[in-house]
Parts: sequence; structure tokens; C-alpha cells
Amino acid sequence: MSWKESLPKQPRESLENILLDAEQYESSYMNSENPTVGQIWVVMALLNQRLEKAEQLVRAQRKALKEMDVEIEVDKHLDEDLKQSLKRY
Repeated sequence: MSWKESLPKQPRESLENILLDAEQYESSYMNSENPTVGQIWVVMALLNQRLEKAEQLVRAQRKALKEMDVEIEVDKHLDEDLKQSLKRY
């Protein structure tokens, strides 16, 4: 069994998905001095793109909520949830 197969289902599927996405750039990273490192950089760039899209979505949602005059303190709720979570451990 390979190390990837030994991962729990969710991380394994996530890894498989990002590697499939990176395959479209295989010709680029295979021409690098170290294709393995090139692939890692491509995956990091793809993950960064996903993060940026998520941040844009959050900003748009917060803007929409502000325009609706709905007062929601997301960070406050996150802090309270974190405190409750940490108390359980």
C-alpha cells in the first residue's frame, strides 16, 4: 500500500483532486530541473488561487450583509466557537 492509499478518505481525495488539477501543467513542471519540486510549486499556486477565490467570496458576502444592514460579527462568533471547542479538549 502506498503512502497516499494509507491516508484517510477525505485527505486522500483532496490530494488526488489537486494532483489531477496540476496535471494540466505537467509539461511545464516536467521541464524544470526538479519536476517533483516543480509539481509542488504548481500545486501551491493552484491552492493559492482557490484561497484567493474563497477570500473574494467572503468579502462579497460581507459587503452584501453590510448593504442589508444586517449586523453580524463573524470574527466574534468564530472566537466564541473556538473558545467552546478548546474547552472541550
